[in-house]
Amino acid sequence: MMRIFTACFAHESSAFSPIPTSIENFREGLLHRPSRGELVPIRLQAIECALTAKATERGYDVVESIGAAATPSGPTIRADFEALRDELLSDLRKAMPVDAVALFLHGAQLAEGYDDCEGEILRAVREIVGPEVPIGAEIDLHGNITEAMMAHATLIIACKEYPHTDFLERADELLDILEATVAGDTKPTAAYCKLPMMGLFHTTREPMRGLVDRLMEMEKEAGILSLSIAHGFFFADTPHVGAAVIAVTDNDMPRAEALCREIGSEFFALRDQVAAPTTSVADAFDEAAAHEDGLTIIADTADNAGGGAGSDSTHLLRELIDRKTENAALGMIWDPVAVDFAFTAGVGANLPLRIGGKVGRYSGDPVDAEVTVTALNPALSQISFGYEQPLGRAAAVRLHGIDVVLSAAREQTHSPECFTGLGINPTTKRLLVLKSAQHFHAKFSPLADRIIYAVAPGVTSLDLTTFTYKNVPRPIWPLDPEATFAG
Repeated sequence: MMRIFTACFAHESSAFSPIPTSIENFREGLLHRPSRGELVPIRLQAIECALTAKATERGYDVVESIGAAATPSGPTIRADFEALRDELLSDLRKAMPVDAVALFLHGAQLAEGYDDCEGEILRAVREIVGPEVPIGAEIDLHGNITEAMMAHATLIIACKEYPHTDFLERADELLDILEATVAGDTKPTAAYCKLPMMGLFHTTREPMRGLVDRLMEMEKEAGILSLSIAHGFFFADTPHVGAAVIAVTDNDMPRAEALCREIGSEFFALRDQVAAPTTSVADAFDEAAAHEDGLTIIADTADNAGGGAGSDSTHLLRELIDRKTENAALGMIWDPVAVDFAFTAGVGANLPLRIGGKVGRYSGDPVDAEVTVTALNPALSQISFGYEQPLGRAAAVRLHGIDVVLSAAREQTHSPECFTGLGINPTTKRLLVLKSAQHFHAKFSPLADRIIYAVAPGVTSLDLTTFTYKNVPRPIWPLDPEATFAG
């Protein structure tokens, strides 16, 4: 029976987010500490603990360490990062000897004093287990691959889909390879190459869809264990920012390196075609107004809590009001104070309410309006990556004929339950404004006749010229159109 050590320590950290990250943010998200007896109910563990669950299902001798994940925000406070890291390492020392290590990491975690948290964790794990024990890491495709990560992990597998609908499949893939490695049936040999490009690349559209499909076909070839395209996380602003390709073969480094060059060259050549479509706020609303039939979704990509934004900007809400938009809804605005006032007033109450515009300079001015409280939910939830994600207290208010969802939890909009849990039926609306960059697509696209990606001011704006980059490697596309990839 394979003895395997599992843990999750994941955070997507934005250098531009004004929201500090502490251990309390992990408690609000996920903080599962088996060695301390602090166990989070399984429904809250979500995708980050899939490696542990799947290893247990396989009948392995599983030694489970921390499960820690938080909503994206700024770099983690140094002492808190080091405390969670050291807890993970202490658990590993106590668990030794182990046959393998399986970790769920993000790939874009920052902490004060650490610009490569994943590399630091993998270095320390390798120091404990020694050179022979295989270490596998499953990461978000929005990770920035570093030399330290590749040097200390046996293999790294990124999810392939954006929205990330395949974490469970990638967990199985990682465990399959680790099991075969421990049995002596394979020898994972990993190579990677960095690409001078950054951006968001939707795998729901061509030609990115075709590239991902081709990768999965190539993985069926003998000797190819895993192929990953890491899109990178360009809000990190470190020397490690940028897309990358990882190829894992069965003891064939020349082939792994050749695969990286081949796939990397193809991805880089497609950069203009695969970049996420965007439009200005004014043009987005003009386009929406031109369609009288069906449901139009406008994604507020610049205020995405899933990338570190406050999810409280008012730019698109003001546009809805100024245009006197009818039959529209917006979700979710993070405003715990407004939620408190709505709960105090009660359903049916009319009250003056100040909404949003609190987190930082990109949030815009608060909207002051007379609102009607139309619904309250003390335990709203949504479906996130296939799991129920609790959101806590939430309120629906109506102002100028617009239904607005206010949440006490800062989370991006993933699924229609954000609305239906407050009595709002999205399918009856003409226009929905969603605070999300792309993860909404999995659950909302079947309802929509058209989706428009709007770019407003914000911490997660896709207009990269609005950010003052200090550390990203240059030249890099699209900041530097002359950037090249030699392969």
